[in-house]
Amino acid sequence: MMNKQLQNPLVSPTPGVLPPAQLRENAPPDEAASKPPAREGERPREPKLLGNSAERSGLAGTLALPGLGSNTASDVGGYVLLAHHPQIAVTKLLGRMVGSLLIGIQFAPVLLAAPAATPTAPGTILDIGNRRQVFIDRQFLASARDVELVVHPPRKTGERTIVPDRPWERNDLGCYSTVIKVGETYHMWYASHPGLCYARSKDGISWDKPNLGLAEYEGSKDNNIVVGHGAGGMEKISTEGVVFYDPKAPEDQRFRYATRISDELKDTVVFSSADGIHFRLTHQKVLTFTNPEGRQHLDSQNIIFWDDRINKYVAYMRRNQYAPRERNRSVARSESDHLGGFAEVQEAPIVLQPDPLDMNLGGKPALDYYTSGVTKYPWAQDAYYMFPQAYFHYLPGQLAEFPKECPVNAGPLDTRFAASRDGITWNRFDRRPWVGLGMKGEFDSKNARVFAGLMPSLDGREMYMYYLGCDTLHGWGRDERNNRLLTAAGLAPTHDTNVISRLVLRRDGFISARAAYTGGEFTTPPLKFSGRELVLNVDTSAAGLLRCELLSEKGEPIESYRLADCDVVHTANEIDRLVKWRGKSDLSALAAKPVRLRVEFRDTDLYAFQFR
Repeated sequence: MMNKQLQNPLVSPTPGVLPPAQLRENAPPDEAASKPPAREGERPREPKLLGNSAERSGLAGTLALPGLGSNTASDVGGYVLLAHHPQIAVTKLLGRMVGSLLIGIQFAPVLLAAPAATPTAPGTILDIGNRRQVFIDRQFLASARDVELVVHPPRKTGERTIVPDRPWERNDLGCYSTVIKVGETYHMWYASHPGLCYARSKDGISWDKPNLGLAEYEGSKDNNIVVGHGAGGMEKISTEGVVFYDPKAPEDQRFRYATRISDELKDTVVFSSADGIHFRLTHQKVLTFTNPEGRQHLDSQNIIFWDDRINKYVAYMRRNQYAPRERNRSVARSESDHLGGFAEVQEAPIVLQPDPLDMNLGGKPALDYYTSGVTKYPWAQDAYYMFPQAYFHYLPGQLAEFPKECPVNAGPLDTRFAASRDGITWNRFDRRPWVGLGMKGEFDSKNARVFAGLMPSLDGREMYMYYLGCDTLHGWGRDERNNRLLTAAGLAPTHDTNVISRLVLRRDGFISARAAYTGGEFTTPPLKFSGRELVLNVDTSAAGLLRCELLSEKGEPIESYRLADCDVVHTANEIDRLVKWRGKSDLSALAAKPVRLRVEFRDTDLYAFQFR
């Protein structure tokens, strides 16, 4: 007789891996009750390391991991979970640590004291309606086996989307630009020395710099300047700011440009426009700060947008900190029911800052976060993404190139990634570069700085973002001394120009729930949905497989929607893959009733699901 486990292509018969029902964490009550009691004299089942079949031996309530100190461990449903450092897991413990491997479900909170989002409380039913659901935290993983949350970096196109090829751009582009798609047009506002310039596109790939006739530069109005040199009523304007589309504004003010006017006028003001081209100053002192010691700034790209989840304006601001042994750049957040009314920057709560897991050199913090690039994801429920620019500071006496004398405020920047369900508590996952530096000799070898804006492709299958890349370090050009030291260290720019380039990722493609090669599964908490069918954003590639099952609130399989009834999803890399049970997809009889979704899969990435 064939082994029953071998009949299921989604579950590997790997020795030491328990059957799915025994491995599920926080199993529903009926399942837990069905487990047979231990025989007399039999040792209780040893907990398994999440996502790994290695036996554990002598593992008590606290683990001492080399270099990490004490870490509280909890045994939940047969798993060992590390409370303080959940992004680090142990592959095998036999009295000593043999190695480490990223396994199970990965979470790393922004601050060590701030935990990642907790599982849904018992008895809670999540009303998801017909909205798309993405993976941010453990919200949909009430129980899980051999599943990890994986962050997916975008694909660099290498395109030179915008280059400073016009006289008024003076061979330079600023770091703080914005892209927005309204209707059939992609709009880009990019910073250059005269102020704010404008480009437009029909596909987000090829861009046009129209001659607008709004500003005079060196005796000509044939340029694309929209604020500065007379445009927008301003002669001089800061090259730092963000454009956002405001659905609550009057029609003649739907496009907002939040920026400083100059280094002397440091408060953030707002210019408004009906078309994103003809701007006028409409709001003074939208973001402000008190600066008795001269240490706060409102430079960089401070983000403002209307948050339709809470029906308020939200601002993410650069907040400087100067306490002993702290790097100064952090991200603070404030909200207001009108444009303005935000907390002063130094009083706004910090939502992202360097912590003890971040870079230190010689006992001094060497990393901080320049900008946030926060966006509320418009195509799923309760999803926010942050793209903080990590700035590594060269410090004297810590690098061979600078044994004594060091350039001031100098170093490279790349872009990292974080995700949140509320815009306040952020998961940083593995903390790896999301858009890393290019190779030596490439245009983005010293700076890779993602700016505001997340655009759909024309076919809706992909998303576009954009970044400024250059081979010029922060601090280059500050003064002759900095240039001399960086040149002597072999760190002077070779291209000496800035390029805006396009990034590509699949729709919903920031994070996936990934099943192990040998198979995994998860079950959601109770959900209430509307709609008639279930679709998945899924990538099985060639050898992956997936099946779905619908359970009652208590965890009992629902007739006709069992795993055995589900048509196996295979050979699928689709944004909206329809799930069927024996050829049928109609779920309308279950709409508005509490159900759990169970997904059993192997060697597959699941990016999103939606009842519609």
